[in-house]
Amino acid sequence: MKRTLHLILCLACLCWQCKETKEPVPQTGEIKKINVLEFTIPGVDPKNISIGKDLIVINLPENYAAGDYIKPEVIPEAGYTCTSPALDGFKYENQEVSISLHSANDTRNFNIIVIPFKAIQIAEPPKNLQLTLEPETQIKTAIKLKGTVATVFEGEKLIYAPKIRFTSKVTGEIAYELYADPNYSRFQDSMSVTLPATIVPGEYKAEVVWGPKAELLSSQITVKPGAVSFKRGSWHMLEPDRYFEVNGFNFSPAGKYEAIVENDFIVPERIALKYEKPGSLSGNLPESIGLGNYKITYLENGKEKKPYSEKQWLLQYSGEDHFFITKTRTQPIARIVTQPSRRSSFETYLNSSLHYFPSVTEISRKEPILVYSETWGPTPNKIELILVDHRSRKEYVLPFSGSVYGIFDGFLSFPAFAVTEDVPDGAYEMYIVRGTEKTERYSRIITLR
Repeated sequence: MKRTLHLILCLACLCWQCKETKEPVPQTGEIKKINVLEFTIPGVDPKNISIGKDLIVINLPENYAAGDYIKPEVIPEAGYTCTSPALDGFKYENQEVSISLHSANDTRNFNIIVIPFKAIQIAEPPKNLQLTLEPETQIKTAIKLKGTVATVFEGEKLIYAPKIRFTSKVTGEIAYELYADPNYSRFQDSMSVTLPATIVPGEYKAEVVWGPKAELLSSQITVKPGAVSFKRGSWHMLEPDRYFEVNGFNFSPAGKYEAIVENDFIVPERIALKYEKPGSLSGNLPESIGLGNYKITYLENGKEKKPYSEKQWLLQYSGEDHFFITKTRTQPIARIVTQPSRRSSFETYLNSSLHYFPSVTEISRKEPILVYSETWGPTPNKIELILVDHRSRKEYVLPFSGSVYGIFDGFLSFPAFAVTEDVPDGAYEMYIVRGTEKTERYSRIITLR
């Protein structure tokens, strides 16, 4: 159970970090007063209370005397009544508060957002920071957010997490706004943001921002470039596609970057990578790179640069290929060929141990061949492994045995194929057939013994 929980957390991080920033989710509808004629609170100027379509926003004054308590007075439109418990008074700190109005034909719900005068409390005074840009460079700060669980941004957009705003010291313009990392919780007394590869080295002012409120975090943050780091790539492309982009850290317009693209069936192709913008290079595949799977190797100034390890480890353990060129977007892709005895394990950043199957090319006929294929749609009745003798071109069909091996609690599954006696030892190319569809040739030649 503990390992399953760790897996779920890791997969959640993977899905969450597909974007470097999280945009607020707008509520539907334009802002207008409906059904609530008046909403007042003792000690709060009515000008600091706004009533929207389904939202009531309260901006508390600096000298609000009632602390974590509000007892509103509500006057609804004629024909509406309100029996919500909030009318008897409510605590708002870290709470979700709402009221409902009812008429003979209608029910209206209003979220109540409370924004204290000092909604952001930073534990330490502002200080200067020196940061070196690397894949896991973070800014951490001890903060407390006051008020209801959510705040608002530009009308009725609900905000549940703070962000750090970077303002250029050179231009005075807002350069970046980074939301708190995925592990952030309102009930923790700290937050962190991870610097993206796109940030330009330079000097910035930084503020913690939560809805309409902002507090100075640092009047001087200096970001310096670190070593060049390539991110592991994965490109699913159709055959006519040639253009691809490579992401990473600290690329320079003056740098020389290349990629070697290869599999066991072509002469390796060396491709020049062009600087596009901070954190991004581009390249074009030559015509010799056709349908199939390919591996990429990065070069900086002619020397190999291995991609950095990421917390989102799932891609790292989903096979050794990077380019997947197919006829259609839904054509299955053979990604890992392995065997049961090859199962291994690794430690996640949550200090949990998870099993995985590495790709192998030396295959023992004494145990089944396992193949992980990336697929779309339901599982068909027909699944076969096709082995093609690399020299004679004779094909051997291995039917699905009915057994399936899984890793990551079944997130990746490996159908098993027993090696039949009629298949001689030797070197083989490999395909998977699923129903009426067939993968392109697997990138490696496997040796059966």
